[in-house]
Amino acid sequence: MSRIAGMQIAASVASGAELLDALQTGPWHLIITDLLMHGVQADRDGLHLVRQLKRLYPDTPILVFTMVRNRDILQELEQINVAGIVTKSESVGTFAEAVAEVAMHRKRYRSAGVKAILDGPRPSVPGLADRSSLTGKELEVIRLYGAGLSLTEIAARLHRSVSTIATQKSNAMRKLGITTNADMIRYAHITRLIR
Repeated sequence: MSRIAGMQIAASVASGAELLDALQTGPWHLIITDLLMHGVQADRDGLHLVRQLKRLYPDTPILVFTMVRNRDILQELEQINVAGIVTKSESVGTFAEAVAEVAMHRKRYRSAGVKAILDGPRPSVPGLADRSSLTGKELEVIRLYGAGLSLTEIAARLHRSVSTIATQKSNAMRKLGITTNADMIRYAHITRLIR
């Protein structure tokens, strides 16, 4: 960031909760976040955090810098209407270009890698139903479950009841034609919902 003229890092955080706290300390010109942040069990991350940021700071552009390369998750970010998306596999120059376009020129930015994923053919996973009918909340539950969190941990993290999380997981499994928890975890890995 220090290489980008007129830009400086005003806060650096390690979790969604820390980000929400830091944002309360003043006006911001740009929010840069990852989808997979670490923190305490009830910490916020992922699509839930991005939606909350859009709701709380509608006039502040959000740039998502992430390892997630899953088309459905990236499409959810598109629907949330974040200002920019860059994958971590891309160059520092690409990241700097995204920051400049989003923060200084107020333009939407999708890196070449993100565009390739969004515009490319849908990946096929043999034996699994099309996941276009899944809701964003169901995708988030699958991602967190596949990452090893229990239903109780997911409920705490997303601030929902355990029964709601169980229902969303069950609905996602039914829509995808998945019958076992092991297959759900395998699905999350195969479709790159997690890395």
